[in-house]
Amino acid sequence: MNRISCAAAAAILTAAATFPALAAGCISPTEARAMQVRQLHIQLQVASLNCRGDDPSLPGKYASYIHRFGGTLADNAKVLRGHFAKNGGNMDRYMTVLANDESQRAHQTEGYCDGHTPLFERLAALKPHELEQFASVSMDKPDRAVCASPVKQASAEGKPKASKVKKAEPTG
Repeated sequence: MNRISCAAAAAILTAAATFPALAAGCISPTEARAMQVRQLHIQLQVASLNCRGDDPSLPGKYASYIHRFGGTLADNAKVLRGHFAKNGGNMDRYMTVLANDESQRAHQTEGYCDGHTPLFERLAALKPHELEQFASVSMDKPDRAVCASPVKQASAEGKPKASKVKKAEPTG
C-alpha cells in the first residue's frame, strides 16, 4: 500500500473511532453535501497555508473565497452542527481530524499544490449557490451510505406525490 492509501485508511479508521456517530447508519443527502462542502473548505484552507510559497496570492484568494461564500458556509455549518447534535458527535473534533488529515496529505503528496491551487480559480467563477454542487462533484463521497429520501413526482393534477429513491450503496 502506498503512503497516500495508508494515510487515507488511517483517516477513515481515525474518523470511525473518533466519531462513533459516523461509524453506523446513514446520512441524509443534505448532510452528505454538507460534509463535501466542509471537505472542500478544509482543502482550500490547507492549500492556502501550505502552497503560499509557490503562489503568494493564495491567502488573499482564500480570503476572497470566505467573503464570497460566507453565507453558504454559515448555512453549511448549521447543517453539520445539527447532524452532530442529533448523532452525538463533536463537530470541532470532526473539523480537526479533517484538517490534520489534509495537512498530512499536503506534505506527503507529490504535486499537492499544483493540484489544489487551481481550485481557487474555479471557485472565483462560481456564484454562492453553486458551491454545494461544485463540492459534490469535486470532493470524495462521504464514507457513509446516504439514506434514501422521498422524491416528489408530479401527479396528473400537477401536485407532487412522494415516492422512494433507491438507497445509495456504501462507498469505499
